[in-house]
Amino acid sequence: MYLLSLTYQNARLNGSGLFEMPRAESSIAKWTVLDADERGLELLRLMVVSLSSKQHLGRIDFPFETLRGAGKRPLIAVNARVLHGFSDRSRAIRPAVVKGGVQITTLGKIEKPPVASHCRFFKEFPYQWASAVSAPERDFILAYGDDFIVLRGHDTFDFSDPFFRNRRYHSLFSSSALLTDPIAWLALLSHRSKYKRLGPLSILHGLCQSAGKHCGLNIDHWLQTPATPEEEWSALPTGLQRPFALLLDAIRHILDAFPNVKNPLDLPGVILLHQPSLWLPNELVPAWLAMLDELLPNMQFVMTLPADKQNLVPEELRQKQLPLPVVQQPAGKRSAVFKEMDVLLIDVDGRLPNFALMKLSRFFKQQGRDVTLAQGVERCGPAREIHASCIFSTPTSARKVQELREFYGDSLHLGGSGVDIQMRLPAEIEALPPDYELYPKLADRAMGFLTRGCPLHCPFCIVPLKEGPPRQVADLQSLTEDGRRQKLILLDDNFLSLPDADSLLAEMISRNIMVNFTQSLDLRFVDRERAALLRRVNCSNTRFTRSNYHFSLNDCRQLDLVREKYALFNFSIRDNVEFLCMYGFNTTLAEDVARFRFLRSLPGAYVFVQQYQPILGGPPASIEHFFDGRADRLIEELIGILFPQNMKSMEKYYRWVSRKYAETFGKLHMPLVDTLFRYNERYRKGLYIETLAGLKK
Repeated sequence: MYLLSLTYQNARLNGSGLFEMPRAESSIAKWTVLDADERGLELLRLMVVSLSSKQHLGRIDFPFETLRGAGKRPLIAVNARVLHGFSDRSRAIRPAVVKGGVQITTLGKIEKPPVASHCRFFKEFPYQWASAVSAPERDFILAYGDDFIVLRGHDTFDFSDPFFRNRRYHSLFSSSALLTDPIAWLALLSHRSKYKRLGPLSILHGLCQSAGKHCGLNIDHWLQTPATPEEEWSALPTGLQRPFALLLDAIRHILDAFPNVKNPLDLPGVILLHQPSLWLPNELVPAWLAMLDELLPNMQFVMTLPADKQNLVPEELRQKQLPLPVVQQPAGKRSAVFKEMDVLLIDVDGRLPNFALMKLSRFFKQQGRDVTLAQGVERCGPAREIHASCIFSTPTSARKVQELREFYGDSLHLGGSGVDIQMRLPAEIEALPPDYELYPKLADRAMGFLTRGCPLHCPFCIVPLKEGPPRQVADLQSLTEDGRRQKLILLDDNFLSLPDADSLLAEMISRNIMVNFTQSLDLRFVDRERAALLRRVNCSNTRFTRSNYHFSLNDCRQLDLVREKYALFNFSIRDNVEFLCMYGFNTTLAEDVARFRFLRSLPGAYVFVQQYQPILGGPPASIEHFFDGRADRLIEELIGILFPQNMKSMEKYYRWVSRKYAETFGKLHMPLVDTLFRYNERYRKGLYIETLAGLKK
């Protein structure tokens, strides 16, 4: 993010006006220097205020109403900023120019400003309203005042505080603001880099190099864990200890906002500095600013300095420009004018390519018709024929279906297990081969059914009602397109329940086909001979990047039998054996923990959890007695069961248990909460606690 402008109305010192950052057509000044008077300080504060919210500002001990001018008019502060196309969590984010802001009323209330408050600046750009506070990768700003307290002996970072990000700019409003303990943070940074964590390692290398180049400090030994951090800190020149404390605090904020980035100091953002000359000797100002400039190559700086000290800023820094990202029109509602399509196929909710839509696509293309695929609730406009397939009967899928029905009306032909269990494709379409061009992401992978049906009648399962008893419906020759596709994703409901499954396994081996049994294999149908066959089959994950076996374990019945059948495979810890485990249907926490503990004892086994979703007309969940008097002890045991593979999938189960615990006991199980936020989205931890896992505002 870079700040482009600040519009303000009825500010106490600056009145009303527009402050634009110096910029060229496609770049913006990296360094902007303001006068270090009360007006300059007010401008910095208004920049921060415009990026904040009522909840955040209310946690700062500062009378924000004093920023408002006289009279009955509110103070309005609105910013324009450009967002970079970057996300620490790998979501697709396009560069965009957005605006946001607040108004402070005569009663001191902090509110969203009226839309009419935006300024002429926005006429140059397509823009959209952004939330006042967005995720760290969207709006990253640090601000430091002319006075602050460098804490010693205690780490100030507490992600249990939902408003911990206030610490990023607290010192601009209060001289009692606390900065990170530099000694404790230096020791932690060195410790993390010692274990080759890329972010901390690159930070320490950059810090040591810049400090030596610009400040003449040889601190290369910081790359090793300091034996006595206090002595290392004391060895710094006295005039650099306070500036270095601020720098280390900034590094801490950057790293904690972007924990998964290899070079976090290279990311864009904004840093505001008020009168650094008060805590930085004049002779060190040029060197320290040059070090900041090199260490944070893509940060935008706005700084106040007294007029007689502005010449301390090197001319080289004043001339530096940062390239602005190429801004596209923000995503919004599509135009009301659409070009009519021929056939539109909509994949409502599938995780895998939709097999029924692939057959429909083949049918229409054989008629010479043009086919377009849409995902989810993407509205592509009118078409001569519109067919949608919904696989799941979840509330999310139901909302998508309702939205599509409202948009397309009677033109929509809707099918799939999520809306109608009995509906089938016409026989002539069902007999067609799938159209792989509809899903180019499949590449050289084939997909389909060798068998359908299952002889079991599990109450949670749709298969017996929809498909009936097991039967073979295709052969390997046709599924692999006469051997042109050697990677096969099998969608079979219960492949091993077919009496003639062994001959199909033998054919897979003889044809050297890589197979992904995506719906899992049923260990109850395994004997010694079948286990030997399966070990010879090239079983893989859905991407065919590694060997993978898929089984299921939905309750704690017959664990001894499962262990006996599992032993027939002679798996080792080097194998990848995934067990699909359903939860939230009829098991208790004690039974879930017993399942996970059992699977952890099997060599090579790990867990992939799936929450029970009732089928149409199916039984509701029966988990009224999910917890017993051992709930706390069982949860502590649960979070201690660690699998070497795919523990990421357990996070969803942890969240479900955490929310269920809060619903049942009216409080959070804090060790479980700490586990949830130990590595991922730590900045959300405080809000999670404050809202009791989302159960209250």
